[in-house]
Order: sequence, then structure tokens, then C-alpha cells
Amino acid sequence: MPENNSEVIRSVYSLDTFIVNLADKGGRRFLRVTMDLELKDESLAGEIDKRLSQIRDSILMIIPTKRFEDINRVEGKIALSDEIMTKLNSFLKDGSITNIYFVDFVIQ
Repeated sequence: MPENNSEVIRSVYSLDTFIVNLADKGGRRFLRVTMDLELKDESLAGEIDKRLSQIRDSILMIIPTKRFEDINRVEGKIALSDEIMTKLNSFLKDGSITNIYFVDFVIQ
């Protein structure tokens, strides 16, 4: 019987928390976000370890371009997740990230 993709449990790589100013006028808002990367294959974890600086840099180049209005709704969070996943997958060689889970997402 074929395996149902919704039942596949994949490896997850947890990233440290990011605290980033948002692009709102006056720079008064910031985002504290913690995310887990779902890996298509467990072997990708080794490459992520080696590229952690590049991964964090890529994320830190994306998040500060967002305004509160861009990410305060579910659609905005999904778009942010998709943008980060696309960027990271563009340079990963040993596999791909299949999902990003926001474990903590606080805007102040």
C-alpha cells in the first residue's frame, strides 16, 4: 500500500530565536521568532550545521524588510515562511526544506 505523505514524520532542525526590527516607520516594532525547519531527508542536518551562518544571514536579510501589516495575518506568515524556504532551498545541495514551523512568533 502506498505511503500517505500526510503521515510521514520528517526530521526537524530547530534554529535559535531571532529578534529583528521590522520595516515600519520609526523602527518601533520588532519580531521575536523561533522556527523549526522540516527536512526532506535527515542527512540535510549536516549541511545545515555547516551552513548555519549562511542560513541565519539569509533569514536576517528577509525578515527586516517586512512591516507589521505584512506579517500580522496568517497569509503574511505563510508568505514569509515560503520566502524563507525558497531562499534556503536555493543554496542547499544535500536535500531540501519541506516546511517551516513558527514555534514562537511575537510582534511588539
